[in-house]
Amino acid sequence: MGLHLEESRALFQMLTPLNLLLSVGVLGLFHRQWTSNFGIYAFAVFWAGYLVELVGVKTGVIFGVYQYGGTLGPKVADVPPMIGINWLMLAYSSGILAQGLSSNLWLRTTLGAVFMVFLDILIEPVAMKLDFWTWQGGSIPLQNYFAWFVISWAMQYGFHSLHQEKSNPVAVPLYVVLLLFFGAFWVIGL
Repeated sequence: MGLHLEESRALFQMLTPLNLLLSVGVLGLFHRQWTSNFGIYAFAVFWAGYLVELVGVKTGVIFGVYQYGGTLGPKVADVPPMIGINWLMLAYSSGILAQGLSSNLWLRTTLGAVFMVFLDILIEPVAMKLDFWTWQGGSIPLQNYFAWFVISWAMQYGFHSLHQEKSNPVAVPLYVVLLLFFGAFWVIGL
C-alpha cells in the first residue's frame, strides 16, 4: 500500500534495499542445511547475479539496453550490489518451491527457472515505475526474458545439483508474497 500512495512512495522506495536484505536474512535464518557447498552456492549466485547485470548494463548484449535507477541503493560501476541479493532471493525461493514439486533434477531445474522468469515478468513493469531500472525506449525486450531463463536455469541447476534436500519454511511463502505483491501492482497498475 505504501508504494501505491504518492505521499509515501519515496519512503518505501528508499527502504527497498533494507527489505531485500531482511528477506534474504530471514531465508538464511530459516535455512536448515548449512554446508560449505551451500555457502559456496549462495556466494556464487550473488556474484553471478551482480556480474551478469554489470555486463548487461555495460554492453546491452545480455538483457537488452537498460540502466539502474536509485531505488535499489548505491551503485558500483552503475549496478547496485543489491541486485545480487535479489538474484539470490529469487533463485533460493524458486528452488525450494520447485524442489517440492518433483524429484527429477531436470524438471526441478526447469520449473525453478520458469518460476524465476514468471516473477520477472510481473516485476519488470512495476520496477520501471518505481525507478529500479529503465529500459531503452520504455519497453521490455523479449531478449530479457530469454536471458533470464538461461541464467535462472544455470542457477537452478546449481541449486538442485547440491544433492541435498533443502528445507526452509519461509521460502515458498516469500515466493507467494512476491507473486501477490508484484502481481497486484501488475494487474491494477501503479
